[in-house]
Amino acid sequence: MAMRGETWRFWTPVLLLLAMAAYAGQKLVRSHVDPKVTAPTYDFEREQPARRGTIYSAYGERYPLVKSVPFWEYALDPLALTNAVVRRRGEPRRTKYAIVRTIADALGADYKKLKRMVDAPPHSGWRNQPLGLSSDPEVHRILADSTLVAGVAIHDRQVRQYLHGRRLSHVLGSVNADHVGSAGIEQRFNRELSGTPGMIRGRKDARGFEIYDKRTISIDPVPGADVYLTIDHNIQFEAESALKWGLSEYGAGTGWCIVMDAKTAAVLAMASLPDFDPLLYGRTTEDQQLNRAIAFNYEPGSVMKVITAATAIDAFPRKYGPNTVYRTNRDDPDYYRLPGDAGHVWPATMTLKDAIVKSSNIVIGKLAYDLGPVVLHEGMKKFGFGEKTGIELPGEQYGILPNPHKRMWDKASQSRAGIGQFVAVTAVQLASAYQAIANDGVRMRPHVVEKVVAVDGRELYHWDETPAGRAISAESARTMREMMLGVASKDGTARRAAIRGYSVAGKTGTAQKSIPGGRGYFPGQYRATFCGIVPATDPRIVVLVTLDFDHNTKFHQGGNSSGPVFKRIALAALRYLSVSPDRPEELQDFEDDDEYDRILDERDGKYAPAAD
Repeated sequence: MAMRGETWRFWTPVLLLLAMAAYAGQKLVRSHVDPKVTAPTYDFEREQPARRGTIYSAYGERYPLVKSVPFWEYALDPLALTNAVVRRRGEPRRTKYAIVRTIADALGADYKKLKRMVDAPPHSGWRNQPLGLSSDPEVHRILADSTLVAGVAIHDRQVRQYLHGRRLSHVLGSVNADHVGSAGIEQRFNRELSGTPGMIRGRKDARGFEIYDKRTISIDPVPGADVYLTIDHNIQFEAESALKWGLSEYGAGTGWCIVMDAKTAAVLAMASLPDFDPLLYGRTTEDQQLNRAIAFNYEPGSVMKVITAATAIDAFPRKYGPNTVYRTNRDDPDYYRLPGDAGHVWPATMTLKDAIVKSSNIVIGKLAYDLGPVVLHEGMKKFGFGEKTGIELPGEQYGILPNPHKRMWDKASQSRAGIGQFVAVTAVQLASAYQAIANDGVRMRPHVVEKVVAVDGRELYHWDETPAGRAISAESARTMREMMLGVASKDGTARRAAIRGYSVAGKTGTAQKSIPGGRGYFPGQYRATFCGIVPATDPRIVVLVTLDFDHNTKFHQGGNSSGPVFKRIALAALRYLSVSPDRPEELQDFEDDDEYDRILDERDGKYAPAAD
């Protein structure tokens, strides 16, 4: 009995060990015959990312705004360094400390510190200790040479640099962690900027790191195309600086501005505040991300009076002109529920030209009522309202322009659409409409991109020089510019927008902010706009400025707040573009702009009339 018990005690563990060995063996066999395994464990294939293209300002390669810088990330594996055999043909094996010295010299690192890293006992993270970053190709050549160095893992990286920080953030946009465009030009031209990735096939060691001299295929990536903008970085700086000043000076919550070439509709500057840091785009709020210059619909207010008058003069030149007279009484039985003029007392009659200069809601409301919904709608469509301009930025809105053939305009809407109510626009649509007036009636397509050029020199994109259409005749456009001259004068609503030495054809707008859902308007909250063409006699630029007030303030009118911001931006742009004054006689009257403003302040009071 004793012998039998001893036999079982002997064979029980043996059988258990045999069972475990059989189980492990079948698992190993099954893993090796797995049909999903198509390549040896140490073979690998990896996509090699392409360098993302550069974004340039209007001055081309002289002034990059965004670029990608390639670099390499290095890490140390002390075990691989110690066990590797490193030698050049005909030379003795290199010692591990000689290898450490080579690594330290290449990276400019402390030799003693690296030596301690190699000699330290194994611990958590011991086999993947960061050595640093470098964009130097010579450093990469040395550390990737298996006859000089071992134990260094190398990872290809690239970093996106926004060379002017937050400036132009809404236009340039941002990229995410995978270098995919998330906003702005980065998103709109992501495919062109990304380039074509390369491919590497080779072998890796037991740690999963590539053995560089075992590469079998190495296809270099094709760098991304470069994007050339129409933005003048000098004018952009001045526009953003003036807009920030305006928000601070007049207490507005948000604001936006556009500077556009009067002939080509090229955008020379575009700003929207608040803005964001492109490197921290994922941490920004929706309010910061919104480009209000293209992606925000709002009632424009009295700046639309110019479009109404232009439509009338162009459609019925024999009936309407600068000297066409209207009665200024609101209780006119021929019209239904006319808008008021904020308590202003006018002469019994007023010409259309004076109605633009003094911004009479009653007169322009009567004109719009007389034109009727169909004519007014068609005129606004010709100026580009109610549709996207096609500017090369994501998120552009259509605006709101009800079609009278599909939706009835009530009698009140017929007069209010003409003064900038009942309709909604985007800032770029409004600037585009004024560009048509500046360009003798021909509306060009607004654009921020001049061209996109591949690495081999091919143009992948070029802005379409074909006009978007004729809004009004050349004669009507010149008539409108003449009518608008008086706005930026002592008799108009934007005296503080006048620029000494230059003629300004512009218009103010003060629009009460509507409550979402069509529930009326916020009391005491306005958006103040000024849009101007300068010089009016030979237009060079169109500048639009809007300040959005979220509280009641005495500066809420376009002439009092947006007008001075316009002046700062326009004057700086004219100087950068070397535009000669068309009123040189004004330059001889005063020594500087401050003296000019002081005299006008004393003569006419501190603030412009508040009719718009």
